[in-house]
Amino acid sequence: MRRKSNIWRGLTSVTAVLLTFSILMTQLLISWSGQVNVFLNVTAPVIEADDSTMHYKSNYELSDAGLQAMLEDSDMHDVQTMEEGTVLLKNDQAVLPLSSKERSVTLFGRSTADPVYSGNSGGPGMDEKRQISLHSALAEAGFKINDKLFDAYKNSEVARVKAAPDWFIGEVEKSFYTNDLQATYQDNFNDAAIVMLSRDGGEGKDLATSDRDGISYLALHDTEKDLLKMIKDSGKFSKTIVLINSAYAMELGWLEEEEYGIDAALWIGNPGLKGFTGVANVITGAADPSGRLVDTFAADSLSAPAVRNAGDFQYANDDGHYIVEAEGIYQGYKYYETRYQDTVLGLHNANSNAGAFVNKDSWNYADEMVYSFGYGNSYANFSQELTAVNWDRQAKTVTATVKVTNEGYPAESAYTGKSKSVVQVYAQLPYEEGQAEKSAIQLIGFGKTGELGAGETEEVKVTIDEYLFATYDANAVNGADTSKKGSYVFDPGDYYFAIGNDSHDALNNILAKKEGANVQGKLISADGSSVSGAPDKAISVPLESLDNVTYAKSEYTEEIVSNQFDDVDLNYFAGDTVTYLTRNDWNTYPKPYSDLTATDELKAVMYDQKYEKPADAPAYDSFTQGAEVTLKLLDMKDVPFEDDETWNKFLDQLTISELSATIGENFGQPAVKSINKPANKNTDGPSGSQSNYLYGGNQPATAHVSQIVAASTWNQELLAERGNFIAEDCLFSGTTQLWSPGANMHRTPFSGRNFEYYSEDSIMSYLMGANQAKAMQAKGLTAAIKHFVSNDQETNRSELATFMTEQAYRQGPLKAFEGAFTEGGALGTMMSFSRIGARLAYADSDTMTQVLRNEWGFKGVTITDSVKGNPNIPTIESLVAGTDTFNADTGRASEIHKYLASKKDGYVLQELRRANKHFYYSLAKSSLLNGLTDETEVEGFTPWWQTLLKVINYVLSALLLISLFFFIRTSLKRSAKGGKINGLI
Repeated sequence: MRRKSNIWRGLTSVTAVLLTFSILMTQLLISWSGQVNVFLNVTAPVIEADDSTMHYKSNYELSDAGLQAMLEDSDMHDVQTMEEGTVLLKNDQAVLPLSSKERSVTLFGRSTADPVYSGNSGGPGMDEKRQISLHSALAEAGFKINDKLFDAYKNSEVARVKAAPDWFIGEVEKSFYTNDLQATYQDNFNDAAIVMLSRDGGEGKDLATSDRDGISYLALHDTEKDLLKMIKDSGKFSKTIVLINSAYAMELGWLEEEEYGIDAALWIGNPGLKGFTGVANVITGAADPSGRLVDTFAADSLSAPAVRNAGDFQYANDDGHYIVEAEGIYQGYKYYETRYQDTVLGLHNANSNAGAFVNKDSWNYADEMVYSFGYGNSYANFSQELTAVNWDRQAKTVTATVKVTNEGYPAESAYTGKSKSVVQVYAQLPYEEGQAEKSAIQLIGFGKTGELGAGETEEVKVTIDEYLFATYDANAVNGADTSKKGSYVFDPGDYYFAIGNDSHDALNNILAKKEGANVQGKLISADGSSVSGAPDKAISVPLESLDNVTYAKSEYTEEIVSNQFDDVDLNYFAGDTVTYLTRNDWNTYPKPYSDLTATDELKAVMYDQKYEKPADAPAYDSFTQGAEVTLKLLDMKDVPFEDDETWNKFLDQLTISELSATIGENFGQPAVKSINKPANKNTDGPSGSQSNYLYGGNQPATAHVSQIVAASTWNQELLAERGNFIAEDCLFSGTTQLWSPGANMHRTPFSGRNFEYYSEDSIMSYLMGANQAKAMQAKGLTAAIKHFVSNDQETNRSELATFMTEQAYRQGPLKAFEGAFTEGGALGTMMSFSRIGARLAYADSDTMTQVLRNEWGFKGVTITDSVKGNPNIPTIESLVAGTDTFNADTGRASEIHKYLASKKDGYVLQELRRANKHFYYSLAKSSLLNGLTDETEVEGFTPWWQTLLKVINYVLSALLLISLFFFIRTSLKRSAKGGKINGLI
């Protein structure tokens, strides 16, 4: 009897432990249900739709066959994007493309067996069944590849490390190349050496300015030097071709150094699932590379002024982190080119040693530069003629007309196809000391030709919104309201518009036009060679007087556009602590602002900004909630945002619980039966949907060519096509809102997520984001562009205080996003973890409400980045500032609900209704409506794994009761025989 009692006691204890663990795991997994659903590929059922109820239609039938047809077209798009986004950096003696007889090659570099397909962040997984590698793409193109060396790379235990303090490029040592491996290319596989060098980063991982080897992660490392020398010294390869598999601007000056013997080089970025086919096509001549760089490639990756204040900065008296963007507007090419002009003209200490990284004695453009912004070549020789520029102040546009001619191909070239050329249009604005800062050159628009054969010509017209080159002057009197300071202005003087092969070429053309004999013999190219510039490629247009009126008000809302961000400048709190870089004196090249002291006023903004109910808050009971339902979600499809009467009637129907439920998000929000709103699915990311298709075996959605490669096409039509195919992915996977595209700027070459953002240039981002978002929205996909705004680095990105001038903020980070909202009609945005100045982005009403909604007229839904378990992100304060939903945190819904139940706060209820209006307005313009009719009855959805967990808990509970029953029973029998009830007495 005692033995039986012990058995049941043991079973009771074990079952109790298992039940407790199961209950805790159930609660944990349900709280992360969105992520669990993504991991397990669980999707809410999609309502069946026919042509009459398909409000947002796919171009394909939603079926297995339709998916296959869509993927074939999508893959062709990605291949074309890769071809047009590949940048030809070097091509001596036209060694590329390889001839049809050159098909026996050796692939060098460990990354040929381990490419960087995409950086590390949220987005689609790589479908190995569909994935194309460099090896497989070349093999498909008919190459014979040295597989013995390739397999040795593949089997090597060496691997990249993307974590501090041991950042490691992952290249093998020279001892790896044994005599046996070197023998593999002595008599074969030596038509060409194809070398691939990679750099990788990702979410939460800014690249190291000093890695395991003690140098910049973006520099050429000894292992790579040894590899290149080994190839040259072998004497077996007449052609050495380098592929730069990096979304980050590497130091590439070595491409011209004789000791490495490089004949050709291609920048390929991150090719995604199918891009390597495009790379192979470029190598074989099946396609012409027509990409141009969207970042500046400096000789020393540390030389950009922004790098001085990027990384880990912590207050001396506080745990908080910050960065000071002391470079002002001079990020990327705007720094290098403006300083170059002043060097040529002998102005403002431009040739001092401040910021000189290569020649420490004095700053020289050719020393500091390798490839300028916009640089890139083609297999063809193109000429461009600027035939006309018309600045129409009434239409508010500049139209540049350019005649582009394919002048033919080098005699030694094996290329027989057609080619495309990029037309880049730049402006130089009049500048005098004391005015707002202006760069010497800035991109304002671009276009791309169709395919042109030798001798063929195309006229390209690039029409530019003049607003894109207006200057934000924080000291100007606002012409629409003279009581306010700050306005977009056009200062009087001569405006120069120019074309060029890149930003530097365009600037030389302007200097030749503007300065004439004054600069004769002083202009140089990036390699230091003397150039004369082409004055006929620049046109001057005078402006007689200051214009502080045209853009003093928003074009979209008539809201006054004036200073809102005085406190985003650290000097607002700390006097003259920061000296911002100015072209008036290049000795203001930034110093690192380390160990700054957070003043009491600054800390109060960071930590003590608490919600206080306004004195004029509406009464809680002035709102009706839970009214009889007469309007369903489908009824709101075509209701204008401005129709307050109808929207208020719709919102009146929702209960407080239903209103609160939208605030908490977990990769979607649940169904609302009362208004026939189905469960909506949200997911990540800029390279495609982090989901699986609902057809064709449920394979992962396509990981498209990375966004930086798409931007490098300089082809706005291709960006629209990208948006279209990403929207198709979402139609085939049942996704309503996608956290895409990415529009943060490449502030430095080390910024970890440069691969999923467009460019270092805000106007490039403005235009690309507008085209992509517009196409996504047209298919009913809510384009929630991210990370709004100033997610300028990954290091300490959570609650990172980002300080800058108002001009830099408006012309830089904000402008980069603006086009997606104002031109592209994006109805969503995922916000940034960062602080705008000292204020959390989520709780910054100046950004989230004043600029985004009041100035830009945004009507969509805002969503935080993942804030689950983060007590530092305030719910009420964020809601009233303009935050509509909290990503991956359903607990915010119950927090809001409990607050309203206890406080009866009419102002918070008003803001909750406002957030719901944004939420439902975006849904009413989305594919979630597909299949809905007046008769549809929406049902809730419980994932199978939640049901399984509940069953397990029920079973364990039953087992616990049974074992406890028998334990007590046996113990009582034993007690009846004279023993004690073991464990109870």
